[in-house]
Amino acid sequence: MANQRLNAIITGGASGLGRALALRLARDGWNIAICDINDEAGAAVVKEVKAAGGDARFEHLDVTNIDQWQQLSQRLRADWQALDLLVNNAGVAASGDIGEAPLADWRWIVDINLFNGIHGCHTFVDWLKANPRGAHIINTASLAAIGVAPSMASYNVTKGAMLSLSESLYAELKQYNVGVTVLCPAFFATNLLKEGRFHDDAQREVAESAFRKAKLTADEVADHAVRAMHRKQLYVILPRKAKLYWWFKRLAPQRFLNVIARMASKGPRDSI
Repeated sequence: MANQRLNAIITGGASGLGRALALRLARDGWNIAICDINDEAGAAVVKEVKAAGGDARFEHLDVTNIDQWQQLSQRLRADWQALDLLVNNAGVAASGDIGEAPLADWRWIVDINLFNGIHGCHTFVDWLKANPRGAHIINTASLAAIGVAPSMASYNVTKGAMLSLSESLYAELKQYNVGVTVLCPAFFATNLLKEGRFHDDAQREVAESAFRKAKLTADEVADHAVRAMHRKQLYVILPRKAKLYWWFKRLAPQRFLNVIARMASKGPRDSI
């Protein structure tokens, strides 16, 4: 296995955390399939990966389309001997109170944020299990999976489901030497909000303000993700303050939700 590149698939790889993960793996010499619907940005990341010491190819992929997943699988299995890492990272954002957010927005965000993970694992888990040197899955969730901020129910639901999917995978795949890591970071600056669907301008302004103020970066999240992969660590919760929220909810869940309820009563500027 010496000198043989490890192979990774990264969805949403053309920007944000997906790009940061690709560049982080490139420094270790990985071979990466950059999967995205943005062909131009994806091609640019391929060049960056190669310049950073890795190898890469761009694959156009709509994560909501299972046929495209199956076609991707056929192409990669024809060219690669094994799959070492699947990163289910593609995602979008939305806001709006339950009963007010359009059902079309619910279907849109569930199809992308959740079915990215479902389709990816359904398509590739058998290949990961067959890897004799072991393999790994990294799923991008969010602190929203734990913090359930008001006015973001659709986003919270998809990220909470990704957390649950990851826990289920961890239990199922451990016997096959396939590790699972789920990323639950707080806000960090990406282009997530660019295509986001917000119920009103106030909610968008709150989200944009949180992104501007965030000290956490995509590169930091990528570093922690790769470190967790090597350790076979399931949870990555960032930054340190976020871990306090996690423990608060685990130890006193109803009290935690009462705090969230008070946030909701104060209006959108305190709700995200």
